[in-house]
Amino acid sequence: MDIAYQIPRLALLWVLSSVLLVVLPHVLRLPAWITVLALACIIWRLLIFVGRANYPGKLVKAVLVMVVLPLTVVQTRAQGVGVDAAVTLLLLGVVFKLLEMQYKRDIVIVIALCYVLIMVGFIYSQTIPASLYSLMSATVITGALISLNRDNARNTFANNSRLAARIVLQAIPLTIVLFVLVPRVSPLWTMPLPVSQTRTGITDEMTPGDISSLGRSAELAFRVSFDGAAPAHQQLYWRGLVLDFFDGRTWRRAGSSFLSFNMVSRSASPSRGIGQGTPVAYDVILEPTQQTWLYALQLAELNAQDIAQDRNYTLQTSKPISQRMRYQVRSYLENQTDLELTGTQLARSLQMPEDDNNPLSLAMAQEWRATSSGDREYVQQVMSHFREEQFYYTLNPPLLSEASIDDFLFNTREGFCGHYAGTFVYLMRAAGIPARVVVGYQGGEYNRFEDYTMVYQYNAHAWAEVWFEGEGWVQFDPTGAVAPERISLGVEAVFADQPGFMEDSGFSMMRFRDYQWLNTLRLRLDALDYAWNRWVVSYDEDLQLDLMDELFGENARSGLMIALGIGTSLFFGIVAFFMLRGGRGAARDPATRLYLTLAADLAELGIPRRVGEGAGDYCRRVAMERPDLASDMEQVTRVYEQLSYASGGRQDDTELQSLLEEFRKVLRGMRLRLLSRSKRVGLTLSELGRSR
Repeated sequence: MDIAYQIPRLALLWVLSSVLLVVLPHVLRLPAWITVLALACIIWRLLIFVGRANYPGKLVKAVLVMVVLPLTVVQTRAQGVGVDAAVTLLLLGVVFKLLEMQYKRDIVIVIALCYVLIMVGFIYSQTIPASLYSLMSATVITGALISLNRDNARNTFANNSRLAARIVLQAIPLTIVLFVLVPRVSPLWTMPLPVSQTRTGITDEMTPGDISSLGRSAELAFRVSFDGAAPAHQQLYWRGLVLDFFDGRTWRRAGSSFLSFNMVSRSASPSRGIGQGTPVAYDVILEPTQQTWLYALQLAELNAQDIAQDRNYTLQTSKPISQRMRYQVRSYLENQTDLELTGTQLARSLQMPEDDNNPLSLAMAQEWRATSSGDREYVQQVMSHFREEQFYYTLNPPLLSEASIDDFLFNTREGFCGHYAGTFVYLMRAAGIPARVVVGYQGGEYNRFEDYTMVYQYNAHAWAEVWFEGEGWVQFDPTGAVAPERISLGVEAVFADQPGFMEDSGFSMMRFRDYQWLNTLRLRLDALDYAWNRWVVSYDEDLQLDLMDELFGENARSGLMIALGIGTSLFFGIVAFFMLRGGRGAARDPATRLYLTLAADLAELGIPRRVGEGAGDYCRRVAMERPDLASDMEQVTRVYEQLSYASGGRQDDTELQSLLEEFRKVLRGMRLRLLSRSKRVGLTLSELGRSR
């Protein structure tokens, strides 16, 4: 039968600290009752150690399992059996294990599970702060493992901390070598997470005021790095969705505009777009949106199995984007698309509300159409109306009545991009010209430190596409007619001083862009985060092979294995060198090192310690050969044996330090007497001070 193991107090504190550190990152995701239960288990384990509580019996364990397991299932049933449910059960298993931690093997299991929970944390966050926190947690867990297996003479907080930090730091070079060179597999953080009900950014519906609400947010939407010079700001129309159905107030996708990913990928047909000129190549890192569509410049081309392009040129993924996603695209900024429309496409692009309550706008469109010689002249007349009349571009437009188009055109004349794009398309369709609304983002902020563009939520934008026979879809932006600086300079140039701009991001560093040093700091921090996401988080097999191609040319795969072998061998060779160079002395506790120093002094007096000779036997032999040293030697041996053996490894830290100090004092006195009695001992007082 196993005897219960009494964990040293310091080791217990290390273990509980480790559990607390790995649970903390999940607190905001966990139900509150699970957090309270975890804290209760930690406190209970402390009470067990000090003798104020007992280990839970079988009945208590059974009740805990029978109550907690159904509650966990009920709590996570809306999300199904997924990652969150598994993580919750793992966390509960770790904290419950604390309550039955009676044997050393139980403690080792808890420590091992703490390492696992560090990896689990990367499912939810892969940022630099999260990685540094995980590194700190790994150091503390390693400290717990050291404290559990170290003898009492060296088991102090400072010693354990130093050794744990040294071990973790020594592991970092090997980690880098393995990360860069080991053939890549999908990392843990690419595991799909449950789709949140909170969706970020552009949605698949547009009602007057919807897009203007995004102007209140400075959250990052995505980052873009161009291969070569970036296009001009006015060319950065990041296309998202086509909204082609209008019910009189709201624009949305209709019919086959929202086919599923599988249907889109199966119905893939040769491109109906014609690219002209040189394509622009770029790399996008998209923030989580919980949506299934991506953003790219017009007429995008990409080669990715998990991305499809529908008939409206919308890039679509198979699953909602719950993690940062990287994809590479080529776009033709000069292009022709859909030179011919099918009957269904034409009908959808001319659709009008069944109960149209905008008679004034309809009559005006028909009047202008009658006086126009062609479609293009009519379009220019509408654009001139927006440009020359007193229309205002504002982040805080007034509410519109049910007759939203009439109210906007003839009464308020104040609106955001969605007002202008929706009204423009309505006027086109009222005149019998195919048109549709496109939503996405326009512009972005350039970061010179890493040569990339940052697109924020307040860059959300809506514009229009008009179909001309023989030309296909042509882009028009009525917002540019009203506020041209919005397109050429960016939304910040228009709304910087307007109430409501970025008001949902009160703590954003974007608010301090007018202060040069703060703005520089903001850009540098974002550049660091971008480099981390591009080269670490998004480091996949393609990026690895590109790196190997640059290093080894055509022999990339064989070069990869050679580099891996050389790097690993070099690392272990360096570790072995320092281990052998350090010798056995580095592993000795302070009391043993001091004792062996005394033995070396006695050896110079002609009384060397024999191989394998114990402290007691050596003491008796010294007393026989040098009776004048008997009293001192017996005192030194007594304290040394008490430090090393007699206590059975159960002293607390205070008693241990007291004994060690007494041993130093007794040993120093004996060595001083040896020095005064014999000049053959090569020891000075300054060396005695250093031996402490």
